[in-house]
Amino acid sequence: MTKKKRQRLTAEDRRKLIVRKAIDLFAQQGFRATRVKDIAEKVGTSDALVFQHFPTKRELYDALLEQLCARKHFTEVEQLLYYAPEYDLEDVLTKLSAWVLEQTEAEPAWLRLILYASLERDEAVEELTEEHFARIIEYVAYEIAEGQAAGRFRAGDPKTYARSFFAGLLGLSLMRTVVRDADYVRDETQRAAATHVALFLRGLEQQAGEKS
Repeated sequence: MTKKKRQRLTAEDRRKLIVRKAIDLFAQQGFRATRVKDIAEKVGTSDALVFQHFPTKRELYDALLEQLCARKHFTEVEQLLYYAPEYDLEDVLTKLSAWVLEQTEAEPAWLRLILYASLERDEAVEELTEEHFARIIEYVAYEIAEGQAAGRFRAGDPKTYARSFFAGLLGLSLMRTVVRDADYVRDETQRAAATHVALFLRGLEQQAGEKS
């Protein structure tokens, strides 16, 4: 009986495999606890080969960011946010929130990475949050400022409100994806997103007699 030849990976495929295993390990163990040796063992190769693809741990981390980065996926939601001629804000924010929840549920590793980076006080956390959150926060802040100008929303710093919106959404993602609390995973994604947005917008509405 002849043995099947093991198929050799191309350099690009091996590079992708290294990044994928690194994501898994960083998400399980954190940045500091993960050694290049651990990644090599997961890939089934040597430290030297990992270093051929990524001479420094920082270069590997940059590749990891590129793999998880929201900018690869943000095009679809950008189309919704910026190019629709007319829309209902609550509907758009619900779609945006559902999109974020779907992304975290499809790839929970980046939520874990953000938590580890924060706990380890790693400089990576700023880059992770910038890549994933900045444009969404800017968009929500813009819409809040427009609502304030029209007299619909209460006075206050739009960006602070937008950060609160996203912090709540991130907390919801965390409870649904990492903690897996039964009370949070009970609702399907669209309904969870709609509830989050409705509560946020109701809190922003200007009350009778309140100055804008």
